[in-house]
Amino acid sequence: MPYPTTMTGSWFRSKEILDLLAKSPTGELGPEHAATYLAVERATIREQLHPLGSPHGLTQVSNGQQRVSGYTNFLPNRFTGFSKTERASMAMSPELIQDMVESNPAMAAALGGLQQTFSLPKIVGPLEYTGAANAQREAQDAVKIAKEEQAPSVFLPSPSPGVITIFYPNNPKVYPTHDAYLDALSRELAKEYRAILDVPGTVLQIDAPDLAMGKQTATDWGVDFYKALPKHVDAINAAIRGLPKERIRVHYCYGNYAATHESDADFARVLPEITRLKVHSLVGELANPHHEGDLLAIRRFAKEHGWPSKLGFVGGMIDVKTPIVESKETVKFRLDTLAAIIGEENTWGGTDCGFETFAGLNGVPHPVALKKLRALAEGAALAG
Repeated sequence: MPYPTTMTGSWFRSKEILDLLAKSPTGELGPEHAATYLAVERATIREQLHPLGSPHGLTQVSNGQQRVSGYTNFLPNRFTGFSKTERASMAMSPELIQDMVESNPAMAAALGGLQQTFSLPKIVGPLEYTGAANAQREAQDAVKIAKEEQAPSVFLPSPSPGVITIFYPNNPKVYPTHDAYLDALSRELAKEYRAILDVPGTVLQIDAPDLAMGKQTATDWGVDFYKALPKHVDAINAAIRGLPKERIRVHYCYGNYAATHESDADFARVLPEITRLKVHSLVGELANPHHEGDLLAIRRFAKEHGWPSKLGFVGGMIDVKTPIVESKETVKFRLDTLAAIIGEENTWGGTDCGFETFAGLNGVPHPVALKKLRALAEGAALAG
């Protein structure tokens, strides 16, 4: 049987969508723009189902996050407790900054100063989630379009508690410790996760780059990354308690940026923690040349502990940061290699990360991305 396939979430936004988001004070488009974003969401799903007209497409599709400017930027629109005027910048390790300047100076220059790039509203009071209606409306729209386009399944991304602590630095006057901040976010985000899963037919993807990328972007946590990691896993498990695990997947990654990635987290230390997640599947990087060798850590872990029963792994077969298009044979080889370790029944093919994580910021052009999706779908089909 062919391996099932999916992608990680974000897709290219149209010029009209980009123009609307640039004018949005919240980073999220409201119902008044529904005709525009629904049309682009439909086009996005169609491209995943038939990339470049291929008869093979993705098994589980995404709406492409068309109505938000990024997977975290819109959050102040769904919470109270953020300042309307004051802003704070996310932290980056000196190693990450040096890596970016040395290996990708064009992007470093384009971002106009790395530490100021993600300057977002400051936390000034306890965060309270108020966005259930928005989340549920988006989920309902996604399910409707997916059904009309005959997609087998559709997922909707939502940020993890831990990734919010990266993009929105803690204010100790509000939350005295990192743990207090993380616990509060876990309680509040549970409301969004439930709102999405209350819509029949949806799959929830929890975007959790903090589980790996946190090593180089969370220098303000006040605790060592590897010591914080178990608590970040626990925060996700607490937030999804009582929700249907068979409809939940978690995406971890090392950061969707082109650089050497030499300062990335050690996957051998990350894997034992993320396999504790009480979800249907993990979605992670394997195509990035620096992390294709993570398969060795997976093999050692499976040999020593056994792969967790019924835990799927959506392995990144496609690197979204390079224009080199993987061949369908490469995809099949990577999938077969993963399946030999964790079992065919647990193996999915996916992409390392999203194609346009933030509006207008992407690693490859749209035509190349379509070729990559075609290779993913056709490579997975070779197993059939």
